[in-house]
Parts: sequence; structure tokens; C-alpha cells
Amino acid sequence: MTDQTPPTAPDAAADPLRNVYLRLAAAETIPPEAAHQFGYLRPVATDLLEGIAYDTPDSVRLLDDQDVARVDRDVLYAAARANLLAEPVGYDTLERPGGAVLHIIGGESVYAASKALVFEEAVRAAGGPEIPAEGALLTVPNRHNLVFYPLADQHVGEAVNDLAQFGLGAYENGPGSLSPQVFWWQAGSLTTITVFDDKTKTMSIAPPPELMDTMRRLAGAGA
Repeated sequence: MTDQTPPTAPDAAADPLRNVYLRLAAAETIPPEAAHQFGYLRPVATDLLEGIAYDTPDSVRLLDDQDVARVDRDVLYAAARANLLAEPVGYDTLERPGGAVLHIIGGESVYAASKALVFEEAVRAAGGPEIPAEGALLTVPNRHNLVFYPLADQHVGEAVNDLAQFGLGAYENGPGSLSPQVFWWQAGSLTTITVFDDKTKTMSIAPPPELMDTMRRLAGAGA
């Protein structure tokens, strides 16, 4: 059983406030025949869902609708959110050759990438940089890595390319692959800016107009 396999035991949430965590899940990990059991899952971006995981010494399982119904929804969500924020992770930076600085929240925790669900608070708790009003670009390629770049300097072009390359490589290598895509985080929302061409099997970056304006302004400021 994988760490994202839906629970089959009826007592999966016998003590649901103990060791529950908000968690990112790849949509593809929910089998179509079981989708009706996970109606509470919230889409957060292309192919990514927000769910609640139940963590035991032997496994990490995604709660289903029956599990969630056993506890007041607000109480369960608050506990899962607080536990995710409190989960210890590492923080580091990586300076790229052209001057872009990528920020990395990661480590052994299977909830490192899920910190994207509480992004701004998680960055602050980890000792990371202030996130500007324009937001940040990020990738969550697997459960152990959240890599981001605040939209705050002229190295944005290099940073988005580096994030795309890192995201694809770490997604292919795993473990716990989530998404190879690059996202734009702003005010609590994630927007996918990666486009896949099924014919050529290639990937490109296509920011929405608002983000493109921001990227051009930042790049121009360093000219």
C-alpha cells in the first residue's frame, strides 16, 4: 500500500484529531472507481487536491468521506492545518549561476510539499523570506520538496526556468511524486503556469497576463 492509497478499513479515523494533517495529493492517485468516496477533496490546482491524511506508525492514509463525517468538519480541518504547520521541515537556499535564489522547504517529512497549502505561514515559520504582494513561483514535484522563488527581483526569467527543470527532474525521481508543474502562488491561490504539448511531449511556461506583466516589470528593473 502506498502512502496515498485510500483507506479501506472502517476505523481509519478512530481518533481523527490525533495525527491528522492537511496534505497535497496527486489527482491521479485516486482511482476513478473510488472517486465517489472522496467528495470532500478540494482541487487546489491542475491535478492537485487538498485532503486530510491520517498518520500512523505503519502508514499514511488519506481519509475518505465516511472518515471525515465522523468529526465536526471545522474541528477536523483546524487540527489538520495546525499539525501541518507544526510539522518540522528543513529550509535552505540555492543560488543559481545567473543570480536567482531558489528557496527550499524539504527534508524527510512526507508533508514538506504539503506546506504549500499553508504557504505564507509555513515560509515564515521556516525562517524564509517575506513573500511580496505579487506572490511567488513554486513547484511541488514530490512529497519531500517545496521549492519557491519570491517575485521580488530581476532574476525571474532564470528562476522560472530553474523551477521547471527542478520540478520535472524531482517529479520523475520521486519518491511520492506529485506534479512536475510550476505554479504561481498569490494570496492563497495556486495557478498552474505550465503547459504540456501532447503532440511534441514538451513543456513550456505560459503565465497569465497579470503574472506576465509582473515578470516583465521585474526583469526590466534589472536591465
